[in-house]
Amino acid sequence: MNLLTYLLQAGLLLTVLTLGYRLVLRRSMWFTLNRYLLWLNVGLATLLPLIELPDFRPEPVRRFVQQTLSGWSAEKPLKLRGSASPSFQPEESGPVTPVTRRAPIGWTTAAVWLYGLGVCVLVGQFLVQLTSLARLIGRSERSWEGDIWLVNSAEVSSPFSFFHWVVLNPALYDSDETDHILLHERIHCQQRHSLDMLLAEAVRILFWFNPVAWWYQRLVQENLEYLVDREVLSEGVDKKAYQYYLLKASLSDGRLIRPVANSFNQSQLKERIRMMNQPGPATTGRAYLFFGLVALASCLAFTPKKLFSRYVVANNHGVYGLITAVTTPQDLETMKAIFAGKGLALDYNAEVNAAGGIDYISLRVVRDNQLVARTEKAMPPFIITAIRSDVNADLRIQTGSQATLLPRSLYAIWEREKTAVIYNGQVLHLKYGQAFRAGGLEGVSAEILTPGEATKRFGLAGQYGAIVIND
Repeated sequence: MNLLTYLLQAGLLLTVLTLGYRLVLRRSMWFTLNRYLLWLNVGLATLLPLIELPDFRPEPVRRFVQQTLSGWSAEKPLKLRGSASPSFQPEESGPVTPVTRRAPIGWTTAAVWLYGLGVCVLVGQFLVQLTSLARLIGRSERSWEGDIWLVNSAEVSSPFSFFHWVVLNPALYDSDETDHILLHERIHCQQRHSLDMLLAEAVRILFWFNPVAWWYQRLVQENLEYLVDREVLSEGVDKKAYQYYLLKASLSDGRLIRPVANSFNQSQLKERIRMMNQPGPATTGRAYLFFGLVALASCLAFTPKKLFSRYVVANNHGVYGLITAVTTPQDLETMKAIFAGKGLALDYNAEVNAAGGIDYISLRVVRDNQLVARTEKAMPPFIITAIRSDVNADLRIQTGSQATLLPRSLYAIWEREKTAVIYNGQVLHLKYGQAFRAGGLEGVSAEILTPGEATKRFGLAGQYGAIVIND
Protein backbone atom coordinates (compact mmCIF):
# COMPACT_ATOMS: atom_id res chain seq x y z
CA MET A 1 0.00 0.00 0.00
CA ASN A 2 1.45 3.39 -0.97
CA LEU A 3 1.45 6.41 1.32
CA LEU A 4 -1.37 8.30 -0.40
CA THR A 5 -3.68 5.28 -0.33
CA TYR A 6 -2.97 4.73 3.36
CA LEU A 7 -3.57 8.38 4.24
CA LEU A 8 -6.84 8.38 2.31
CA GLN A 9 -8.14 5.22 3.98
CA ALA A 10 -6.98 6.20 7.47
CA GLY A 11 -8.35 9.72 7.04
CA LEU A 12 -11.76 8.48 5.91
CA LEU A 13 -11.94 6.02 8.79
CA LEU A 14 -10.96 8.75 11.27
CA THR A 15 -13.65 10.98 9.77
CA VAL A 16 -16.40 8.39 10.15
CA LEU A 17 -15.45 7.46 13.71
CA THR A 18 -15.05 11.07 14.83
CA LEU A 19 -18.36 12.10 13.31
CA GLY A 20 -20.00 9.09 14.95
CA TYR A 21 -18.59 10.10 18.34
CA ARG A 22 -19.59 13.73 17.82
CA LEU A 23 -23.18 12.94 16.89
CA VAL A 24 -23.84 10.08 19.33
CA LEU A 25 -21.58 10.29 22.37
CA ARG A 26 -20.38 13.85 22.77
CA ARG A 27 -23.00 14.73 25.39
CA SER A 28 -22.59 11.50 27.30
CA MET A 29 -21.55 11.95 30.92
CA TRP A 30 -19.42 8.78 30.89
CA PHE A 31 -16.34 10.92 30.31
CA THR A 32 -13.73 8.32 31.24
CA LEU A 33 -15.21 5.83 28.77
CA ASN A 34 -15.30 8.54 26.11
CA ARG A 35 -11.63 9.27 26.77
CA TYR A 36 -10.69 5.68 25.93
CA LEU A 37 -13.04 5.61 22.94
CA LEU A 38 -11.25 8.63 21.48
CA TRP A 39 -7.98 6.74 21.88
CA LEU A 40 -9.57 3.69 20.28
CA ASN A 41 -10.76 5.75 17.31
CA VAL A 42 -7.20 6.81 16.54
CA GLY A 43 -5.89 3.28 16.94
CA LEU A 44 -8.50 1.87 14.57
CA ALA A 45 -8.01 4.63 12.01
CA THR A 46 -4.22 4.30 11.88
CA LEU A 47 -3.78 0.53 12.20
CA LEU A 48 -6.69 -1.09 10.39
CA PRO A 49 -5.70 0.11 6.90
CA LEU A 50 -2.42 -1.79 7.43
CA ILE A 51 -4.05 -5.05 8.55
CA GLU A 52 -5.43 -7.51 6.04
CA LEU A 53 -8.47 -9.46 7.17
CA PRO A 54 -10.01 -12.56 5.61
CA ASP A 55 -12.71 -11.68 3.13
CA PHE A 56 -16.08 -12.83 4.43
CA ARG A 57 -18.10 -11.06 1.77
CA PRO A 58 -20.30 -13.11 -0.59
CA GLU A 59 -18.51 -14.37 -3.69
CA PRO A 60 -20.29 -11.99 -6.14
CA VAL A 61 -19.19 -9.04 -4.01
CA ARG A 62 -15.60 -10.32 -3.75
CA ARG A 63 -15.50 -10.89 -7.52
CA PHE A 64 -16.74 -7.36 -8.21
CA VAL A 65 -14.18 -5.80 -5.84
CA GLN A 66 -11.29 -7.81 -7.25
CA GLN A 67 -12.30 -7.01 -10.83
CA THR A 68 -12.32 -3.35 -9.83
CA LEU A 69 -8.86 -3.61 -8.26
CA SER A 70 -7.32 -5.42 -11.17
CA GLY A 71 -9.15 -3.21 -13.65
CA TRP A 72 -6.87 -0.28 -12.81
CA SER A 73 -4.12 -2.02 -14.77
CA ALA A 74 -6.00 -4.33 -17.12
CA GLU A 75 -6.71 -3.42 -20.72
CA LYS A 76 -9.69 -5.74 -21.26
CA PRO A 77 -12.43 -7.13 -19.03
CA LEU A 78 -12.63 -10.72 -17.83
CA LYS A 79 -13.38 -13.32 -20.50
CA LEU A 80 -14.39 -16.69 -19.17
CA ARG A 81 -16.60 -18.62 -21.53
CA GLY A 82 -17.05 -21.91 -23.29
CA SER A 83 -16.55 -20.77 -26.87
CA ALA A 84 -14.24 -22.75 -29.11
CA SER A 85 -12.06 -19.86 -30.26
CA PRO A 86 -10.02 -17.72 -27.89
CA SER A 87 -9.86 -13.97 -28.49
CA PHE A 88 -6.05 -13.85 -28.77
CA GLN A 89 -4.38 -14.18 -32.12
CA PRO A 90 -1.59 -16.79 -32.36
CA GLU A 91 1.75 -15.26 -31.61
CA GLU A 92 5.10 -16.71 -30.74
CA SER A 93 5.61 -17.14 -27.01
CA GLY A 94 8.98 -17.06 -25.38
CA PRO A 95 11.26 -15.31 -22.93
CA VAL A 96 10.35 -11.71 -22.23
CA THR A 97 12.65 -8.87 -23.09
CA PRO A 98 13.10 -6.23 -20.37
CA VAL A 99 10.78 -3.23 -20.60
CA THR A 100 11.83 0.27 -19.61
CA ARG A 101 9.57 1.53 -16.83
CA ARG A 102 7.78 4.82 -17.07
CA ALA A 103 8.64 7.71 -14.82
CA PRO A 104 6.32 8.09 -11.82
CA ILE A 105 3.14 10.07 -12.38
CA GLY A 106 3.84 13.71 -11.61
CA TRP A 107 0.81 14.53 -9.49
CA THR A 108 1.40 11.68 -7.02
CA THR A 109 4.96 12.79 -6.39
CA ALA A 110 3.79 16.37 -5.95
CA ALA A 111 1.08 15.26 -3.51
CA VAL A 112 3.60 13.34 -1.39
CA TRP A 113 5.95 16.32 -1.28
CA LEU A 114 3.07 18.65 -0.35
CA TYR A 115 1.99 16.31 2.43
CA GLY A 116 5.55 16.09 3.74
CA LEU A 117 5.87 19.87 3.67
CA GLY A 118 2.70 20.24 5.73
CA VAL A 119 3.93 17.70 8.28
CA CYS A 120 7.30 19.45 8.56
CA VAL A 121 5.66 22.84 9.14
CA LEU A 122 3.41 21.53 11.91
CA VAL A 123 6.20 19.51 13.54
CA GLY A 124 8.36 22.64 13.52
CA GLN A 125 5.53 24.64 15.06
CA PHE A 126 5.06 21.99 17.74
CA LEU A 127 8.77 21.96 18.59
CA VAL A 128 8.76 25.76 18.88
CA GLN A 129 5.83 25.51 21.31
CA LEU A 130 7.61 22.92 23.43
CA THR A 131 10.81 24.99 23.41
CA SER A 132 9.03 28.16 24.48
CA LEU A 133 7.22 26.24 27.23
CA ALA A 134 10.50 24.80 28.50
CA ARG A 135 12.07 28.26 28.51
CA LEU A 136 9.09 29.71 30.39
CA ILE A 137 9.39 27.03 33.07
CA GLY A 138 13.16 27.42 33.23
CA ARG A 139 13.11 31.15 33.93
CA SER A 140 10.18 31.08 36.38
CA GLU A 141 10.02 30.43 40.11
CA ARG A 142 9.26 26.77 40.84
CA SER A 143 8.22 24.85 43.92
CA TRP A 144 7.31 21.19 44.58
CA GLU A 145 3.76 20.91 45.92
CA GLY A 146 3.43 17.27 46.89
CA ASP A 147 2.83 15.71 43.46
CA ILE A 148 3.18 18.66 41.06
CA TRP A 149 5.67 21.37 40.22
CA LEU A 150 4.05 24.78 40.72
CA VAL A 151 5.48 27.37 38.34
CA ASN A 152 4.77 31.00 39.26
CA SER A 153 5.08 33.26 36.23
CA ALA A 154 3.91 36.81 35.67
CA GLU A 155 4.06 36.15 31.91
CA VAL A 156 0.89 34.05 31.81
CA SER A 157 -2.63 35.40 32.12
CA SER A 158 -4.40 32.05 32.31
CA PRO A 159 -3.25 28.93 34.20
CA PHE A 160 -2.42 25.67 32.43
CA SER A 161 -0.67 22.35 33.07
CA PHE A 162 1.67 20.08 31.13
CA PHE A 163 2.35 16.66 32.64
CA HIS A 164 3.36 17.45 36.27
CA TRP A 165 4.00 21.16 35.65
CA VAL A 166 1.28 23.69 36.63
CA VAL A 167 1.87 27.25 35.42
CA LEU A 168 -0.11 30.24 36.76
CA ASN A 169 0.21 33.88 37.76
CA PRO A 170 -0.64 34.00 41.49
CA ALA A 171 -1.01 37.77 41.42
CA LEU A 172 -4.26 37.44 39.45
CA TYR A 173 -6.11 35.26 41.98
CA ASP A 174 -6.96 35.23 45.67
CA SER A 175 -6.23 32.20 47.83
CA ASP A 176 -9.60 30.48 47.25
CA GLU A 177 -9.34 30.89 43.51
CA THR A 178 -5.79 29.56 43.55
CA ASP A 179 -6.92 26.49 45.50
CA HIS A 180 -9.64 25.76 42.94
CA ILE A 181 -7.23 26.22 40.07
CA LEU A 182 -4.64 23.91 41.65
CA LEU A 183 -7.30 21.28 42.32
CA HIS A 184 -8.39 21.45 38.68
CA GLU A 185 -4.89 21.28 37.23
CA ARG A 186 -3.74 18.63 39.74
CA ILE A 187 -6.43 16.28 38.38
CA HIS A 188 -5.13 16.91 34.86
CA CYS A 189 -1.65 15.99 36.05
CA GLN A 190 -2.69 12.93 38.06
CA GLN A 191 -4.68 11.44 35.19
CA ARG A 192 -1.94 12.22 32.66
CA HIS A 193 -4.19 14.18 30.35
CA SER A 194 -1.15 15.63 28.61
CA LEU A 195 -0.79 12.25 26.87
CA ASP A 196 -4.22 12.75 25.34
CA MET A 197 -3.28 16.21 24.18
CA LEU A 198 -0.06 14.92 22.63
CA LEU A 199 -2.01 12.19 20.85
CA ALA A 200 -4.47 14.76 19.50
CA GLU A 201 -1.55 16.89 18.36
CA ALA A 202 0.00 13.90 16.56
CA VAL A 203 -3.31 13.22 14.81
CA ARG A 204 -3.50 16.85 13.73
CA ILE A 205 0.04 16.70 12.34
CA LEU A 206 -0.32 13.38 10.51
CA PHE A 207 -3.73 14.21 9.03
CA TRP A 208 -3.37 17.97 8.72
CA PHE A 209 -5.15 17.87 5.34
CA ASN A 210 -8.30 16.51 7.01
CA PRO A 211 -10.41 19.14 8.83
CA VAL A 212 -11.78 16.41 11.09
CA ALA A 213 -8.31 15.91 12.59
CA TRP A 214 -8.39 19.49 13.87
CA TRP A 215 -11.92 18.91 15.13
CA TYR A 216 -10.78 15.73 16.86
CA GLN A 217 -8.27 17.76 18.89
CA ARG A 218 -11.05 20.05 20.16
CA LEU A 219 -13.23 17.04 21.08
CA VAL A 220 -10.38 15.59 23.15
CA GLN A 221 -9.88 18.90 24.97
CA GLU A 222 -13.60 19.22 25.57
CA ASN A 223 -14.02 15.73 27.03
CA LEU A 224 -11.02 16.14 29.34
CA GLU A 225 -12.44 19.37 30.73
CA TYR A 226 -15.82 17.72 31.31
CA LEU A 227 -14.07 14.91 33.15
CA VAL A 228 -12.05 17.26 35.38
CA ASP A 229 -15.06 19.47 36.10
CA ARG A 230 -16.93 16.43 37.38
CA GLU A 231 -13.96 15.38 39.54
CA VAL A 232 -13.63 18.88 41.01
CA LEU A 233 -17.32 19.06 41.95
CA SER A 234 -17.14 15.58 43.47
CA GLU A 235 -14.54 17.01 45.91
CA GLY A 236 -17.26 19.20 47.43
CA VAL A 237 -16.43 22.44 45.63
CA ASP A 238 -19.37 24.82 45.39
CA LYS A 239 -20.73 24.63 41.84
CA LYS A 240 -21.60 28.32 41.49
CA ALA A 241 -18.26 29.49 42.88
CA TYR A 242 -16.40 27.11 40.56
CA GLN A 243 -18.35 28.31 37.54
CA TYR A 244 -17.55 31.89 38.54
CA TYR A 245 -13.85 31.07 38.55
CA LEU A 246 -14.23 29.51 35.10
CA LEU A 247 -15.91 32.66 33.84
CA LYS A 248 -13.18 34.86 35.29
CA ALA A 249 -10.48 32.73 33.71
CA SER A 250 -12.25 32.86 30.34
CA LEU A 251 -11.95 36.64 30.31
CA SER A 252 -8.16 36.42 30.15
CA ASP A 253 -6.55 36.47 26.72
CA GLY A 254 -4.62 33.20 27.13
CA ARG A 255 -1.83 34.28 24.79
CA LEU A 256 0.57 31.67 26.10
CA ILE A 257 -1.83 28.73 26.05
CA ARG A 258 -0.29 25.90 24.04
CA PRO A 259 -2.38 23.30 22.17
CA VAL A 260 -0.56 20.52 24.04
CA ALA A 261 -1.33 22.00 27.47
CA ASN A 262 -4.41 21.45 29.61
CA SER A 263 -5.76 24.89 30.35
CA PHE A 264 -8.10 26.13 33.05
CA ASN A 265 -9.37 28.54 30.44
CA GLN A 266 -11.09 26.75 27.58
CA SER A 267 -13.34 28.17 24.90
CA GLN A 268 -16.17 25.66 25.56
CA LEU A 269 -17.25 27.46 28.75
CA LYS A 270 -20.95 27.47 27.89
CA GLU A 271 -20.97 23.74 27.16
CA ARG A 272 -18.99 22.98 30.33
CA ILE A 273 -21.45 24.87 32.50
CA ARG A 274 -24.38 23.18 30.76
CA MET A 275 -22.86 19.73 31.39
CA MET A 276 -22.25 20.57 35.08
CA ASN A 277 -25.88 21.59 35.46
CA GLN A 278 -27.25 18.56 33.65
CA PRO A 279 -29.23 16.46 36.15
CA GLY A 280 -28.43 13.02 34.70
CA PRO A 281 -26.87 11.16 31.78
CA ALA A 282 -28.02 12.45 28.39
CA THR A 283 -26.81 9.30 26.64
CA THR A 284 -27.77 5.72 27.40
CA GLY A 285 -25.97 2.44 26.84
CA ARG A 286 -27.89 1.99 23.60
CA ALA A 287 -26.03 4.96 22.15
CA TYR A 288 -22.72 3.22 22.87
CA LEU A 289 -24.04 0.05 21.27
CA PHE A 290 -25.03 2.04 18.19
CA PHE A 291 -21.60 3.69 18.07
CA GLY A 292 -19.99 0.26 18.37
CA LEU A 293 -22.00 -0.97 15.37
CA VAL A 294 -20.98 2.12 13.38
CA ALA A 295 -17.33 1.53 14.30
CA LEU A 296 -17.56 -2.16 13.35
CA ALA A 297 -19.18 -1.38 10.00
CA SER A 298 -16.57 1.30 9.30
CA CYS A 299 -13.71 -1.04 10.15
CA LEU A 300 -15.06 -3.75 7.87
CA ALA A 301 -15.57 -1.22 5.07
CA PHE A 302 -12.14 0.41 5.24
CA THR A 303 -9.97 -2.55 6.21
CA PRO A 304 -8.28 -4.07 3.14
CA LYS A 305 -9.52 -7.55 2.41
CA LYS A 306 -6.86 -10.19 2.05
CA LEU A 307 -6.65 -11.49 -1.50
CA PHE A 308 -6.31 -15.21 -0.98
CA SER A 309 -6.26 -18.15 -3.35
CA ARG A 310 -4.39 -21.39 -2.86
CA TYR A 311 -3.43 -21.22 -6.55
CA VAL A 312 -1.21 -18.13 -6.25
CA VAL A 313 1.80 -17.32 -4.05
CA ALA A 314 3.44 -13.88 -3.79
CA ASN A 315 6.75 -13.53 -1.97
CA ASN A 316 9.95 -11.49 -2.07
CA HIS A 317 11.02 -13.17 -5.32
CA GLY A 318 7.83 -12.55 -7.27
CA VAL A 319 4.43 -14.05 -8.01
CA TYR A 320 3.72 -17.68 -8.84
CA GLY A 321 0.36 -18.64 -10.31
CA LEU A 322 -0.91 -22.16 -10.94
CA ILE A 323 -3.85 -22.83 -13.24
CA THR A 324 -5.32 -26.31 -13.20
CA ALA A 325 -8.44 -27.73 -14.77
CA VAL A 326 -10.48 -26.94 -11.64
CA THR A 327 -9.15 -23.45 -10.92
CA THR A 328 -12.24 -21.29 -10.36
CA PRO A 329 -13.03 -17.84 -11.77
CA GLN A 330 -12.64 -16.47 -8.23
CA ASP A 331 -9.10 -17.90 -8.05
CA LEU A 332 -8.26 -16.45 -11.46
CA GLU A 333 -9.55 -13.03 -10.45
CA THR A 334 -7.52 -13.14 -7.22
CA MET A 335 -4.46 -14.06 -9.28
CA LYS A 336 -5.22 -11.20 -11.63
CA ALA A 337 -5.46 -8.71 -8.75
CA ILE A 338 -2.19 -9.90 -7.18
CA PHE A 339 -0.37 -9.59 -10.49
CA ALA A 340 -1.88 -6.11 -10.85
CA GLY A 341 -0.27 -5.22 -7.52
CA LYS A 342 3.08 -5.90 -9.19
CA GLY A 343 2.23 -3.60 -12.08
CA LEU A 344 1.25 -6.46 -14.42
CA ALA A 345 -2.09 -6.60 -16.21
CA LEU A 346 -3.09 -10.23 -16.58
CA ASP A 347 -5.86 -10.98 -19.08
CA TYR A 348 -7.14 -14.43 -19.98
CA ASN A 349 -9.73 -16.37 -21.94
CA ALA A 350 -10.71 -19.89 -20.94
CA GLU A 351 -12.65 -22.64 -22.67
CA VAL A 352 -14.78 -24.34 -20.06
CA ASN A 353 -16.23 -27.83 -20.42
CA ALA A 354 -19.68 -29.02 -19.37
CA ALA A 355 -18.39 -30.04 -15.93
CA GLY A 356 -17.10 -26.52 -15.29
CA GLY A 357 -13.42 -27.41 -15.70
CA ILE A 358 -10.94 -25.57 -17.91
CA ASP A 359 -10.02 -27.39 -21.14
CA TYR A 360 -7.81 -24.64 -22.58
CA ILE A 361 -6.72 -21.23 -21.40
CA SER A 362 -5.07 -18.40 -23.32
CA LEU A 363 -3.53 -15.46 -21.53
CA ARG A 364 -1.35 -12.45 -21.95
CA VAL A 365 0.53 -10.15 -19.59
CA VAL A 366 0.85 -6.41 -20.22
CA ARG A 367 3.16 -3.98 -18.43
CA ASP A 368 3.15 -0.27 -19.18
CA ASN A 369 0.84 -0.89 -22.17
CA GLN A 370 3.37 -3.28 -23.70
CA LEU A 371 2.81 -7.00 -24.14
CA VAL A 372 5.46 -8.93 -22.19
CA ALA A 373 4.13 -12.51 -22.30
CA ARG A 374 1.38 -14.56 -23.88
CA THR A 375 0.38 -18.13 -24.51
CA GLU A 376 -2.32 -19.66 -26.71
CA LYS A 377 -4.70 -22.49 -25.86
CA ALA A 378 -2.54 -23.99 -23.14
CA MET A 379 -3.98 -27.09 -21.51
CA PRO A 380 -3.78 -27.05 -17.70
CA PRO A 381 -1.96 -27.57 -15.45
CA PHE A 382 -0.35 -24.32 -16.43
CA ILE A 383 2.13 -22.04 -14.65
CA ILE A 384 2.72 -18.31 -14.95
CA THR A 385 5.50 -16.66 -12.96
CA ALA A 386 6.71 -13.11 -12.52
CA ILE A 387 10.09 -13.23 -10.83
CA ARG A 388 13.23 -11.11 -10.47
CA SER A 389 16.81 -12.13 -9.94
CA ASP A 390 17.49 -9.25 -7.50
CA VAL A 391 15.57 -6.38 -5.95
CA ASN A 392 16.72 -3.91 -8.61
CA ALA A 393 16.01 -6.15 -11.59
CA ASP A 394 12.88 -5.96 -13.72
CA LEU A 395 10.23 -8.63 -13.29
CA ARG A 396 10.74 -11.52 -15.71
CA ILE A 397 7.55 -13.16 -16.95
CA GLN A 398 7.50 -16.86 -17.77
CA THR A 399 4.72 -19.20 -18.80
CA GLY A 400 4.95 -22.95 -19.05
CA SER A 401 4.51 -26.25 -17.24
CA GLN A 402 7.70 -26.58 -15.19
CA ALA A 403 6.60 -27.72 -11.76
CA THR A 404 10.12 -27.07 -10.45
CA LEU A 405 9.34 -23.33 -10.61
CA LEU A 406 6.61 -23.64 -8.00
CA PRO A 407 6.80 -22.99 -4.26
CA ARG A 408 6.07 -26.00 -2.07
CA SER A 409 2.39 -25.20 -1.46
CA LEU A 410 1.63 -24.86 -5.19
CA TYR A 411 3.73 -27.91 -6.03
CA ALA A 412 1.53 -29.98 -3.72
CA ILE A 413 -1.55 -28.80 -5.63
CA TRP A 414 0.19 -29.57 -8.94
CA GLU A 415 0.78 -33.12 -7.79
CA ARG A 416 -2.88 -33.60 -6.88
CA GLU A 417 -4.36 -31.87 -9.94
CA LYS A 418 -1.95 -32.80 -12.70
CA THR A 419 -2.85 -34.57 -15.92
CA ALA A 420 -3.44 -38.31 -15.52
CA VAL A 421 -1.38 -40.87 -17.45
CA ILE A 422 -3.43 -43.75 -18.88
CA TYR A 423 -1.31 -46.69 -20.08
CA ASN A 424 -3.17 -49.39 -21.98
CA GLY A 425 -6.38 -48.40 -20.21
CA GLN A 426 -4.83 -48.35 -16.71
CA VAL A 427 -4.36 -45.16 -14.67
CA LEU A 428 -0.74 -44.79 -13.57
CA HIS A 429 0.09 -42.97 -10.35
CA LEU A 430 3.42 -41.38 -11.17
CA LYS A 431 5.42 -39.06 -8.99
CA TYR A 432 6.91 -35.95 -10.48
CA GLY A 433 10.03 -36.85 -12.47
CA GLN A 434 9.42 -40.59 -12.34
CA ALA A 435 10.66 -42.33 -15.51
CA PHE A 436 8.18 -44.26 -17.62
CA ARG A 437 8.91 -46.71 -20.42
CA ALA A 438 6.30 -48.25 -22.68
CA GLY A 439 7.94 -51.23 -24.37
CA GLY A 440 9.81 -49.92 -27.38
CA LEU A 441 9.64 -46.69 -29.29
CA GLU A 442 7.92 -48.25 -32.29
CA GLY A 443 4.23 -48.91 -32.13
CA VAL A 444 3.63 -46.55 -29.20
CA SER A 445 0.96 -43.87 -29.59
CA ALA A 446 0.15 -41.03 -27.17
CA GLU A 447 -3.03 -38.99 -27.17
CA ILE A 448 -3.52 -35.85 -25.08
CA LEU A 449 -7.08 -35.33 -23.88
CA THR A 450 -8.61 -32.19 -22.45
CA PRO A 451 -10.24 -32.44 -19.01
CA GLY A 452 -13.66 -32.53 -20.67
CA GLU A 453 -12.69 -35.32 -23.06
CA ALA A 454 -10.85 -37.30 -20.39
CA THR A 455 -13.80 -37.06 -18.00
CA LYS A 456 -16.14 -38.49 -20.61
CA ARG A 457 -13.85 -41.48 -21.20
CA PHE A 458 -12.40 -42.16 -17.77
CA GLY A 459 -14.76 -40.47 -15.33
CA LEU A 460 -13.36 -38.77 -12.24
CA ALA A 461 -9.83 -40.01 -13.00
CA GLY A 462 -9.73 -37.73 -16.05
CA GLN A 463 -11.05 -34.54 -14.44
CA TYR A 464 -7.62 -32.87 -14.82
CA GLY A 465 -7.00 -34.09 -18.37
CA ALA A 466 -5.17 -37.21 -19.51
CA ILE A 467 -2.32 -38.54 -21.62
CA VAL A 468 -3.40 -41.86 -23.13
CA ILE A 469 -0.55 -44.24 -24.14
CA ASN A 470 -1.12 -47.49 -25.96
CA ASP A 471 1.43 -49.97 -27.32
